[in-house]
Amino acid sequence: MGDVDVDLKKVQDTRIKDLRSSDGIVIGSPTYFGVMATEVKELMDKSIQCYGKLTGKVGGAFTSSGMIGGGNETTIMSILQGLLIHGMIVQGVQKGNHYGPVSVGAPNEEVRDECVEYGKMIGALVKRLG
Repeated sequence: MGDVDVDLKKVQDTRIKDLRSSDGIVIGSPTYFGVMATEVKELMDKSIQCYGKLTGKVGGAFTSSGMIGGGNETTIMSILQGLLIHGMIVQGVQKGNHYGPVSVGAPNEEVRDECVEYGKMIGALVKRLG
């Protein structure tokens, strides 16, 4: 299918124009009290500026926490809810963590491999829809 261009940005360095100009957006956050970090929530709140302009773009999420049951699924779902409200197409996962990659503690090789595979899935969907 060919390669896709990827820009890796810290959330605090991401601008609304970056969201508008991207065909696919994957947002990651550590888990804090079962939800996304403040910086990610601030970006999601600011994204109202491009409401209606992200429809049909591909989206995804990943997270990490300090322990099993630390709120990973609720964190990913809070990010995905924002993407879905924007009308984005969310890539799920059949094998592995169904909502997106999750790391419990520091990411090990298995988690890194899952992230790479998830990125490939997102890229393939962007290409298919593009």
